[in-house]
Amino acid sequence: MIRKSILVENQEIKDLLSVIKQHYASDNRKTIQEVSLNHVVNNVYKQNIKNYIIEKWYTLETKVGHQITLLENNYNKSIINKLYKKSRDLNFVIKTRPDDSSRELHDSIKSASNIDVVIKEF
Repeated sequence: MIRKSILVENQEIKDLLSVIKQHYASDNRKTIQEVSLNHVVNNVYKQNIKNYIIEKWYTLETKVGHQITLLENNYNKSIINKLYKKSRDLNFVIKTRPDDSSRELHDSIKSASNIDVVIKEF
């Protein structure tokens, strides 16, 4: 089992993930993979979408106060999604210890940005 500190989706995160799901061509086949902003942008083909993703991603990082990566969970992906290279399960991850020792930091992020952080197992 892999444990990660995941940002709970609010409307801003849902909108960004929706755009990423529509335009990001994943090279991840059957694994759980953490990818950076550069990787996501390099796999999006429309320049205006790239700019939107960059702007919203940086806004989210500034709001949270930590570097954010995107976690792709394509471990049990359907055949149709494999053909179209669509990522089914996307989450934003922050680099903190995924255990109770980071609870104070997660509470601080929640109070500063109004974005909750949960620890999730994959």
